[in-house]
Amino acid sequence: MLLLVAVACCWRPWLQRRRHGSWGIVLFQSSSVGQLVRDSMMAVLAVLLLGQALAAAFWPEALNLWDAAHSSAALQAAGPVLMLGGIGLLIAAQLDLGASWRIGIEEGASPGLVTGGLYRFCRNPIFLALLLTVAGYALLLPTTLSLVLLAGLYIGVRQQTLAEEAYLARTYADAYRDYARRVGRFLPGVGKLP
Repeated sequence: MLLLVAVACCWRPWLQRRRHGSWGIVLFQSSSVGQLVRDSMMAVLAVLLLGQALAAAFWPEALNLWDAAHSSAALQAAGPVLMLGGIGLLIAAQLDLGASWRIGIEEGASPGLVTGGLYRFCRNPIFLALLLTVAGYALLLPTTLSLVLLAGLYIGVRQQTLAEEAYLARTYADAYRDYARRVGRFLPGVGKLP
């Protein structure tokens, strides 16, 4: 979890500032109540994920882990694989965005529509990476809170994706709609716009 936070909230904004002159973090700058709620929920999710991970590291007896004896070795091995794979995908997808990388929606900005790299295969590889990472987290820390956070992340990602799609359609018009008709939302070929 510390690696995820370091990549998403420290390294990538630093790289964005160095290469493009902006930190790229535009959370809590929207006048939209819906966007402010999504930004707040993302911050709460991050705090809860990190808090539970720290509790597992320093006070594991405080967690109500589900009985690991009922968990298969394959599921226990899948946790770290999903987490590390998700973080690797996150790094690659963030780098593919270049100057267009942002955390949040920056109304009025049009740094360019990215359709290459991982974005040739799905429109939201960063969100896919976050979902994979938190799914791996839930396998490593099998608690009710982990499953609630994974479900909450999915709902939040889904809502943020719809908001971003509306922004991209306003900003890039037909170019975005043509791209969204060819490329799936989270998985190749799945979730193309009609």
